[in-house]
Amino acid sequence: MMYKEAKEMNEQLLAWRRQIHHHPELGCRLPQTTALVEKALDDMGISWEEIGPCAIVGVIGKKEGKKILLRADMDALPMGEETGLPFASECDGVMHSCGHDCHTSMLLTAAALLKKHEEELQGQVILMFQPDEEGTDGTGARMMVENGLLDKYKPDVAVMAHMASDIVKTNQIMLKSGPCSASSDRFVVHLHGKGGHGARPHQSINPITCAIKIAEAFGDIGRYEVDVQEPTALSICTFHSGTASNIIPEDCEFTGTLRTFNDEARQFTLDRMQQVAQSIADAYRCQLTFDRPRGIPPLINDPEFSQQLHTWLQETIGQEGVDIPPMSYTKSMGSEDFSFISSRVPSCSFSVGSTSHQEQVYPLHHPKIIFDEDGLAAGAAAYAQAAYSYLTK
Repeated sequence: MMYKEAKEMNEQLLAWRRQIHHHPELGCRLPQTTALVEKALDDMGISWEEIGPCAIVGVIGKKEGKKILLRADMDALPMGEETGLPFASECDGVMHSCGHDCHTSMLLTAAALLKKHEEELQGQVILMFQPDEEGTDGTGARMMVENGLLDKYKPDVAVMAHMASDIVKTNQIMLKSGPCSASSDRFVVHLHGKGGHGARPHQSINPITCAIKIAEAFGDIGRYEVDVQEPTALSICTFHSGTASNIIPEDCEFTGTLRTFNDEARQFTLDRMQQVAQSIADAYRCQLTFDRPRGIPPLINDPEFSQQLHTWLQETIGQEGVDIPPMSYTKSMGSEDFSFISSRVPSCSFSVGSTSHQEQVYPLHHPKIIFDEDGLAAGAAAYAQAAYSYLTK
């Protein structure tokens, strides 16, 4: 039912997607995107409110009964587009290369389908249109939760979709169970020494030497102090210091990221990094500043809810022509701020297949990525069917 009805809305779905893709916006500044979403919800007769900058929540159905949250992110990435599409980004240095334009248009389509069947729903659908998923520290979802999203609307379960451009094929919906995406924690290490001439290092305190020792020690923490059965990725990604080859600088700074699926291992590693950095800084007579901004927890798909959702999709849109492969247990070291929802509400993240017809298939966040629009109706149907099944069974 839902897939057939989604395909009947395909023209509108693609119109929304192409308009958003043509006018990409960043972070929490999404005036054109949110205006499109708000108008679409108004046209459908769906009530909504903003609970933060460009953070929209709509509701369908009855307050009494169960509640399911459906989430779509809306922001783009700060990169130029090289697809050559007729509706390619008109904004220099901004592109929808992660598929958030697809997520938003699929959720709008699902909203239209669920509104059509509103009288059949024994509960409420909460539509979460989120800004700033690409923010470094999970600004968008964190902000909506802190502004009362879960406390006010009280969802019993939650669902999100994400485009997949390679492994999952067009017209496939892939569900995962258990650990899905890793946590993400930034760290900034700043060392202050004593500058001087490169020919007289004994008269200086070289912060670069100290920084190198700390960076090496960080690698050893992940390698030798964390259980080898707990995947941990600790990467140094920037290193800045100095102005000339014969000047010992006063300061050195490097930054990086820590990824893991286990909160205990995550906290242990971050604490050990700070302890080790301080010990080495003291040994090399440098002043240390260790900054670890609030990070993003790991995304864990609730096994029971994910299995139930997989069964519902197999029994419904799977019979209408959408391929629902067996449950996947693969993990990604990439992060996803939907984890601010999944850490409090039983949740499931599913992947929407959209493999391009190009000879070369490009990954997410690539300037040449092209999503196969033939897969969007399946994604919209999966959103809608998840809510419909949950609220009618």
